Amino acid sequence: IVVGCSVGALNASFLATAPDLPMMERAARVWDRVTTARVYPGTRLRVIWRFLSGQDSLYDNRSFYAFLQESGCTPATTFGDVAGAELYVTATHLRSGRLHVFGDNKNDRVLDALMASTALTPLHPPWEIDGERYVDGGTVTPLPLRVALDRGATEIYAIHLRKPGQEQPAGRVRGVTAHINQAVSTMLRLQAEHDLLLAETARRVRFHYLTLWPEPAIEPTDFGQSQRLLAQGYEQMAALLAGEGSPAPAAPRTRRRWWPSLRRITPPADGAVPAEPPLDPAHGA
Repeated sequence: IVVGCSVGALNASFLATAPDLPMMERAARVWDRVTTARVYPGTRLRVIWRFLSGQDSLYDNRSFYAFLQESGCTPATTFGDVAGAELYVTATHLRSGRLHVFGDNKNDRVLDALMASTALTPLHPPWEIDGERYVDGGTVTPLPLRVALDRGATEIYAIHLRKPGQEQPAGRVRGVTAHINQAVSTMLRLQAEHDLLLAETARRVRFHYLTLWPEPAIEPTDFGQSQRLLAQGYEQMAALLAGEGSPAPAAPRTRRRWWPSLRRITPPADGAVPAEPPLDPAHGA
């Protein structure tokens, strides 16, 4: 079972399609070529115009929709086509405010689910499916452990994008934006803690809680740091899985890509390098 929300839904779709090294290398290449302009297109003047004219979001989501298709996720791909693992993607049903899980119905379309789960208000508009509108899955919970528990998971590896010990601001919160950010951060933290409590107290469930964070921190709209984040994420996760705790990540010692070296660690059974699989499971993944 692979469960994801928001940006985690995108990574979950790669992993569930083909949980192997070639697909992870492909996911790394996708993140390497994404740009802020593809996700949040338009000039500052355009953003102001959208705000003043009463648009549903500050940015148009059509460029991001096209980017996901270029990455291999076609509009025809359903959750029933995903063969590598059971995939579940969460979004928030805008009208009711309830958590919605895509994937229980295997006829749900993966691309629709990804667009719904990443529709972060106010940056992207709600995504409409069959007359209903959805927004970012992290609005209800940024760590949807309840979804895995409800679907029978007996061992969970939870990857949480947060830095431990930084729930409280360093000093007095000042300004409207800072107050909004603090209020939203508190709400999301408490929602995640609720799911963490569910997982930690569940019977007969082995629970592994792993935190990842960028150092230094970056803006959510900055997509120019992919190489650094990939390297830091790998180093942090390797340390966590090895039982070494959560040391602060160091800058990469070299610009050489790290993921090709994994072939020396986990080579294919036949010793050959498999061809790059398509993301769309309906076409041979």
